[in-house]
Amino acid sequence: MGLFDSMLAALGLRNDTTPVGDEQPTPVDPARDLALEQQDDAASFDFAADIARYFTAEFRVDTAWSRPARRDGLFAEYGIRDVAHWYQVKATFARWLESPDGKSKYPTEDALIQARLTTTQTMGVDDLDLLP
Repeated sequence: MGLFDSMLAALGLRNDTTPVGDEQPTPVDPARDLALEQQDDAASFDFAADIARYFTAEFRVDTAWSRPARRDGLFAEYGIRDVAHWYQVKATFARWLESPDGKSKYPTEDALIQARLTTTQTMGVDDLDLLP
């Protein structure tokens, strides 16, 4: 139940007996293709040989997510077709982390976090995507 629904219920304008704790889960982004995400596709990334490139792309895309033109430019730069393909690449990366190769490089969550931090700390100003 959202804030507006809570206000209506408090004023007696909405007859809802659903407890607040039983909210529906957040819907999946409609641009996602869950079947596609089950198929491995690393796009232009080589997780084993150049993890920093993937982490840089992940950071830049996440930073530009609310600006579709900038995000799509980054997709083109990294060989990503569209939003559904980006989610597919992220799912592929998650599966790679669970593979023997991924586990040998990043055996713990701390090792993965350290690799991400090291990458983002060494990014150049252009990579930070501060300009429109």
